[in-house]
Parts: sequence; C-alpha cells; structure tokens
Amino acid sequence: MAGLDDFAPVSRKVMTLFYVIDTSGSMQGSKIGQVESALEEVMQTLQEISDSSDDAEIRIAVLEFSTGASWVTPEPVSPEGYRFKSFEACGVTDLGAACKELDKKLSRNEFLKTEAGAYPPVILLFSDGGPTDNWESGLTTLQSNNWFKRSIKIAFAIGEDADKTILARFSGSSETVLDVKNKDQLRLMIEKASVITSVFASHSSTVDAETDPVEISKQLAVDVQAQTQEALDSGIAPVGSADTAVADWDEEDW
Repeated sequence: MAGLDDFAPVSRKVMTLFYVIDTSGSMQGSKIGQVESALEEVMQTLQEISDSSDDAEIRIAVLEFSTGASWVTPEPVSPEGYRFKSFEACGVTDLGAACKELDKKLSRNEFLKTEAGAYPPVILLFSDGGPTDNWESGLTTLQSNNWFKRSIKIAFAIGEDADKTILARFSGSSETVLDVKNKDQLRLMIEKASVITSVFASHSSTVDAETDPVEISKQLAVDVQAQTQEALDSGIAPVGSADTAVADWDEEDW
C-alpha cells in the first residue's frame, strides 16, 4: 500500500493578475505613492485567496510604462513573492509600448506557461493622462491576442485629465472604466479590484468558453465601485493607512 508521502499534491491551474501602471511624470506624488502602498498591502490577502482555492494558484505580474515600458516582475510571482517596488514617476505616457509588451507575454510560451495550464488572466490598467506614442498600433496588436480577448479587464481613470475614451478602448467598454478622484479612493479601488477579480477568476466553475469577458468585467467593475463607495461611506480607511476619518479627506488632494 502506498504511503501518504507517495501521493503528489494536486496541481492547480494558474490565474495571473496583471497590473499595468502608468508611471509618467504626471503620476508623481500621491498618485503613484498610493499605487505602491496598495500593491504592497493587498498581497497578503491575495496569497490567502490563492492558498484557499482548490481551482487556481494566483500569480502576479507588474508592468510599468512611461517613456517605454518594462516589467517590474521578470516573470509572474506568487503574491507573497512580490517584492515592494518604489516607482519613479517621470517621462511620457507610452501606452502603445505597454500594449506591445503585454502582447509578448500573454502566451503559453511566456508568462502563461505552466504545467497545469492557465486560466484567462485579469488585467488592471491605471493611467492619469493620454497616450503620447502610437498607441493605436500597439492596442490593435494586443487586441488580436486570444488571451487578451478572454481576459477580465478593468481600467482606472485617475483624475480629470485621464482619457477615458482610450481607456475604454483598452478595457472593452466605458462601463469597465472606473473614475478615481482622490488618493484614498484610488487605494481602496486597487484593493477591492484585486480581491474581487481574483476571487472570481480563480474559480473554474465561474468561467467557461461561452462567457463574454466584457460582460463579466462590467459586473465586476460595478462590484468594485459599490464596495469602494460602501467603505468610503462607512469611514473605513484603506488597509494600512492612518486613522483618518473620511470626512477629513480632501477630494482634491492630488
């Protein structure tokens, strides 16, 4: 009779959560600072979700773009394996370059290469302005990628200058673009979006080939918005933030 040590653990498919982050000069200050803090603080929760899932292992991939685009994570890592990154906000907004980099890695030969297989990823895009390069060419290339087509996508328009029309082109619908008006809302939205989308996408029973990923993304965006507003209305500060009442927050604190 085989002993317990003779049984290998069951391999789980991988669900990769992509963060695509605008680090151009206009993100300098509290905008990029809140992104950094939220990413650092949400990783423990994402690891707990991954550990408790029978269906999927969650991995993280982070892409930053300004003048060009580069990977913060040379390959996807576990949430607990993510090392805090201090972003330097400078340069212009090369969204097209980010799209091309993302297209390269959305492949079974690259970031979605696993022995057990991969679920469609989640892609969260953050930007506070408009692209400065040939973004349409990059996005057209990316939109032909089958993994991108099947992914859950939500875009975050940070501040009044964000080009929501272009963000909607990326995410697939104006309903999957969330307005972010201040730093605390941004931090909460990152936390809520990371958790909500990961919980959904890491359960195999909730996604199949017949499901429209844009419709899924719309509903998840509604959930993110609702949970963020509920937290703000309740005076709940983002994880790890100072004990500051919502009433004391400045809506124009960028």
